[in-house]
Amino acid sequence: MTRATTRLAQFISVPLVAVPWLAEVIALAGGALFLLQSWTYAHTQASLLDEGAYLVKGYLFATGKYWPYQDYGPWTNHMPLAFLIPGYVQAVFGPGLRTGRYLAVFLSLLILLGIWILIRRLGGRWWAVLAVWALALNPAVIKLYSLANSQSLLACLFVWTMVLVLGEARPDWQLLAGSALAGLMMMTRVNLAPVLFLVVAYILWAYGWRTGLLAALAGFLPVLVGHAIYWPGIMRIWAHWIPADVVPFLRPFAHPPGSDPTWNPVVTLDSRVTSFFHGFRFHFVALVGALGALLLWPGRENWKSSWQYKMAVFLSGLLVSMFLFHMWAALGKDYCVFCFPVYLSFFTFLGLILLVVSFHAWARELPFWRQGLVVITILVLSTGLGYSAFAEIGDRLLPVLDLQVPRMGSMRILPGSVPLGALLQNRFGLAPLALEQLARRVLPALAGLLVGLVLLGAAGLAAKRLAPLRRPGARVPFASLALVSFLALGYFLSPTIVLGGGYNTYDCAGDVIRGYEAAGEHLARLIPRGSRVYWRGGNSAVPLLYLEGVEIFPAQINGDYSLRIGGDPDALARYGFWSEELARQWANEADFILIEERLFGGWLGELVEAGGHNELRETPSTVLCRGNASIHIYKKRR
Repeated sequence: MTRATTRLAQFISVPLVAVPWLAEVIALAGGALFLLQSWTYAHTQASLLDEGAYLVKGYLFATGKYWPYQDYGPWTNHMPLAFLIPGYVQAVFGPGLRTGRYLAVFLSLLILLGIWILIRRLGGRWWAVLAVWALALNPAVIKLYSLANSQSLLACLFVWTMVLVLGEARPDWQLLAGSALAGLMMMTRVNLAPVLFLVVAYILWAYGWRTGLLAALAGFLPVLVGHAIYWPGIMRIWAHWIPADVVPFLRPFAHPPGSDPTWNPVVTLDSRVTSFFHGFRFHFVALVGALGALLLWPGRENWKSSWQYKMAVFLSGLLVSMFLFHMWAALGKDYCVFCFPVYLSFFTFLGLILLVVSFHAWARELPFWRQGLVVITILVLSTGLGYSAFAEIGDRLLPVLDLQVPRMGSMRILPGSVPLGALLQNRFGLAPLALEQLARRVLPALAGLLVGLVLLGAAGLAAKRLAPLRRPGARVPFASLALVSFLALGYFLSPTIVLGGGYNTYDCAGDVIRGYEAAGEHLARLIPRGSRVYWRGGNSAVPLLYLEGVEIFPAQINGDYSLRIGGDPDALARYGFWSEELARQWANEADFILIEERLFGGWLGELVEAGGHNELRETPSTVLCRGNASIHIYKKRR
């Protein structure tokens, strides 16, 4: 045998997991897959209202056209950094959707890098590989992070806050820097404000009063500075969340009285339930991993060190509080019920970290009541996941209604067979269409329940086989096996339409970025600098980014979401809202009126067709996946 052959044999005999660089190579491959998907989704998702608002307002603020919370300026409905960060990036690299989306891709890579660094530190290189691939296999999360919304920005700040503060005996400078990042998070979105308080509390607990007080100073410094810069207008944000009856000082900053929002949807319980389980569908591994940590929470003696115990407690409290707060914000109100899965993307990576920190200590032997809780959790989740996926799999399960089943009558089985659908129609008096609509909802739920029952049965059989290997008197780890199996199954099913692959809200054919650029370039050729532009050009105000030196009516950036019924027009405009009365006034003042084809009609349509405007050539369609998406241009006659 030659020396080379001997070395090859020795290499093959070494377990692959022991090869030092193999984990990094596999993680890098996951990162490459993540980047490829992120880049693709950045180009193939239609722009949404919030995205356009962040980009347009941010650019206006960064270039000095307006000031956050300025009277008669744009409705600044979030903390300033949510707009200023994408605004200043556009000021450097040029305004437009391309800059915003590429910023989101860059931030998503920083998220992935931070998670890899942190989990490698806390659990080792192979846990880091699993975490990277958990994200790379989840199209829903990648799509959410590929939009120029605040999700990727906040998740990036959040991840790196955790990178700096988590781990055994972190240096003081990292703890202070992590606290400062948590403060910047509060100045980006107020819904992440609790993070700063919990981070400071953790540092106080884990490192003592001296370090904790320094962390508090570092964390609250950017908050105080930000409030000083934008005082007093920034109090409008707090007035939205804190009732004036609780803090009377905030009453002058509340929404103008006497007006009602036009966006006031009626939301059914079914929609809330569906949205809740969408959250688990699109963030399955992180949320079920966190549930596993809570359901199998071990005794204090099972933790490897006090550091891991404290981190697990901190992560659990942080994740649970964020989950409940955002569940209330989405499902407890009618404003944006289906935003729940989107809100979760701010923080669900915490579930991956908690899983890694706690997994080694999970209780294997559970009392009966805890085993029952695990069983109920799996069955409820599997059923709910199936139910919430009815739009994706409901039609695929309808052939079940054609299955032949025995005929029944007078509580006994009759000769012959009949299609299941016909049997159900006769039994319950349902019309064919009603049965089909009901089946689209019920069959996916039953399929999910069946998967849960099969998984529990398999876990029971496996536990029975393992029983002889256990020490005398030890309980068989049935519930632990079932939960780990459920988590593993979801891990590999994440790319499918049942879980993360089912998120397709903004999917669009063609290059969306180029579509908006083409429409923007068309508008720029026809609308000269100094023109006053009335905007009714679609949900996303992104096309306005391509117009240089024009005057807009900034309250219109948020479209119908800032449109109010009733109220004093001046008070509304001062706050950044608008009404039909203001809209009519602005339309008469405008040099150009932009109307998306699908929004044409009403009094505005009558105005531009009354003879006082010339219609110019409309723009190309902004998004190829949606009909009537071109923008009609009307120039006021002089």
